[in-house]
Order: sequence, then C-alpha cells, then structure tokens
Amino acid sequence: MITDPAVLAAEAGNFARIAAELKGVITSVEATAGALQPTFKGTAGMAAQAALLRYQEAGNAQERLLDDIANNIQQSGLQYTSTDDDQSAAISAVEMGI
Repeated sequence: MITDPAVLAAEAGNFARIAAELKGVITSVEATAGALQPTFKGTAGMAAQAALLRYQEAGNAQERLLDDIANNIQQSGLQYTSTDDDQSAAISAVEMGI
C-alpha cells in the first residue's frame, strides 16, 4: 500500500474546511431564527423553536464528527510518516553482508 502523507494532510484540511463552512451555515440559520423569534407564537412558534433546536443539535454533532475525521486523518498521516521513517532507519542500520 502506498500512502502519501501530503494527500492525507490535504484531505484532513478538506474535512476541516467543510466543518468550518457548516459552522457558518449554522450561525446564519441561528441569526435568521433570532430575527424571526418575535414572530414565533403559539403552537407553530413552539414547533419552530423545537425544529431549530433539533437542527442545532444535529449540526453541532455533524461538525464535531467532521472535526474528528479531520484530526484522525491528520494523525494517521503523521503516524505513517513516523513509522515509515523508523522502519527505513531500521532497515538502513541492518548489516546486509553483501
């Protein structure tokens, strides 16, 4: 298997970017909901507030998972590079007797 640490780092960055974009969308939805807050009345208002809360919870969970994925990919790349360097050094240190 060939692993390219630079590609892993780039993909980790993509997940981090997506998480940041999602956070921006969540913030925008929250701002819109805040502006509409005075119009939330009665049963429909309670339903809208409950829907917003579910949206926030789901969005925040998704953002955390995207951050976790980005961190895991980043760590995998670092560990791969470290292990590859260690194994290369170990092989280089072996007296082949050739």
